[in-house]
Amino acid sequence: MQQKIGVLADVHGNLTALEAVIADAKANGVTEFWSLGDITTFGPGTVASYHLLQQENTTVFLQGNWESTYFEIEAGEPIDFGNAKDVAFLAWMSREYAAFNQAEIDQIRQLPIKRRVERAGLKIDLMHNQPNKNYGSDLSPDAPQANFDKVFQGTDADMAIYAHVHAQIMRCDNIAYEPYRMHRILNTGTVGQSYQLTQKGMIAQYLLLTLDDTVGVASADFRRVNYDTSLEIARAQQADWPFSESYIRMLKTGQFTRDADSLAADKRFPEYQAQAQSFYQQLKGE
Repeated sequence: MQQKIGVLADVHGNLTALEAVIADAKANGVTEFWSLGDITTFGPGTVASYHLLQQENTTVFLQGNWESTYFEIEAGEPIDFGNAKDVAFLAWMSREYAAFNQAEIDQIRQLPIKRRVERAGLKIDLMHNQPNKNYGSDLSPDAPQANFDKVFQGTDADMAIYAHVHAQIMRCDNIAYEPYRMHRILNTGTVGQSYQLTQKGMIAQYLLLTLDDTVGVASADFRRVNYDTSLEIARAQQADWPFSESYIRMLKTGQFTRDADSLAADKRFPEYQAQAQSFYQQLKGE
């Protein structure tokens, strides 16, 4: 018996890209989804993306580093209101907190950063980034082999799947004493921020994993799907999304522009700065 699972991550508020991924996955026989975190922010569709995944058969939700930032800020993480990146995150967070209900925020708060799933005779460790933390660049595409070898230290997992670095990757750990039983390490890529622009628009990435009861992993298909960037741009504009200039620039050019200088150059920066300060004071109960 076979089952097809869509493994996805790093939606970053890009609902249009997520819709394209889900449609492609279901057209290819996917009946279940695993979400490895960072559904949150940059684009306007965070809350709608959570709701869409909940409507589908999504059996795994993990907490990415962007979701963790919600709760770090709630716990009193220092904010520099002169830093446009801090201001932007708070501006986006304020919109998302207004749209989520409290039960949903509490549910996200409780999400793990790692989860073990056992299917088709395999023990699969699902992580947003690493087994013990959901941030950092230790498992970037150009990271040394020793970093990937650490993924399986102290675990009996057969395979690991992670996200976070926005790149579709297949690696193995280096088990010298078992050369034909190297552990596979897969990365889903990113749904919402691939920065890959084609004539048809931006690309969304996900992993289509086919599991078979007799052979384990029958295939691991790194899928890349075009989505309607003009629709996503219209959604950002309609929502009057904070710092939408940077978001739309990414969608049009494929260039990553969520840096402090470009955000600070937004003509509405003082307005967003005031909104962020007001929201932060509300969180602190002032």
